[in-house]
Amino acid sequence: MTKPAFLKLIAMTALAAACTTAPEPAGLQLAVEAAAPVASADPRVKFKDGERYLRDLSAGLNIPREEICKELSRYDCMTDAFRIVLGGVEAPNLTVHQPIETAALTSPIAVDRLALHVCTSRVRRDKEKPADAVLFKAGAFGKNGAAKAPERTWLNSTADAIYGSILLRSPSEREIQNLTTYYAQVADGRPANSTEVAADWVTLSCFAVASSLEAVFY
Repeated sequence: MTKPAFLKLIAMTALAAACTTAPEPAGLQLAVEAAAPVASADPRVKFKDGERYLRDLSAGLNIPREEICKELSRYDCMTDAFRIVLGGVEAPNLTVHQPIETAALTSPIAVDRLALHVCTSRVRRDKEKPADAVLFKAGAFGKNGAAKAPERTWLNSTADAIYGSILLRSPSEREIQNLTTYYAQVADGRPANSTEVAADWVTLSCFAVASSLEAVFY
């Protein structure tokens, strides 16, 4: 057999084998296992510095950053009052060039003051301009205002608005229940259908969520 004829025979044999070999059914093919999720190298939660914390609340609650928190109605909470204890630096006057390594004893107090300032400001704005309300919206005591206690739908929707604005997520049923049942404690010993009681409940519920670990850390 000549060399050209031999090569032609090999080619024809390979072609015939290719035509008679069917691909494996999909069910018989080995599935490639998905890669397991990689654990975080540093799973600890980290404290937001005060400026980031305020900017998050400013965006979520729709209050301009420069107006969101004033101590004594004059001094910006972060730049003038709590900068150092909330992870900031102040080189020109205090020669603090690096953030403090561990939280100061007053850091939790500063966070609470920020959260309470912000929530108080949001509810005050909601009362002044109901059409632009973010948290404290009308309808607590029904359309005619005659209900003796806030309607369940209003309590639930307000709790949902608080979590959505501050944590950017919907609350669980347990979280809604925790806030709505808290209303009775705020109203204890006060007029049953007072709008001030309802406003205080919104403020304190906002404060509870804004000062939570999920809001303050990342």
